[in-house]
Amino acid sequence: MRLKPILSALAILTISGCSLFPQEAREVEIVTKPIKLDIIQPTLPRPVELKEPRWYVVSDTKIAGEDRTYLDKFIEDIKKQHGGDVVFIAMSIADYELMSYNTQELKRYINQLGEVVVYYRNVTINDEPAGALGVAVEE
Repeated sequence: MRLKPILSALAILTISGCSLFPQEAREVEIVTKPIKLDIIQPTLPRPVELKEPRWYVVSDTKIAGEDRTYLDKFIEDIKKQHGGDVVFIAMSIADYELMSYNTQELKRYINQLGEVVVYYRNVTINDEPAGALGVAVEE
């Protein structure tokens, strides 16, 4: 019978916990600090390697001191190089200018895209500079 009062007192102490001993409220300190994230960087694409085509400008003007034109000489030279076959691919000067403009636009776009990729790599990699992308023309 003495067990009931002891268990009751023990239950009351357990439920009330440390509330019987008043403590001062502690101030919560909030600290913010940057966390370095390891972002996996994609490998950069290999630079564009453009090959320079060979262009011929041929006219029907007579060659000085000869009885043939530059066109005749050009056709003879091409026949020698290609075993007698002659095929022409022609374009107007205006179309050539358009092709040249398109090539420059493509080069500009690739360079600017490379700069964007390098910028984001530099922002996310803190240890070393990412380097630049370029367009190389092989001659």
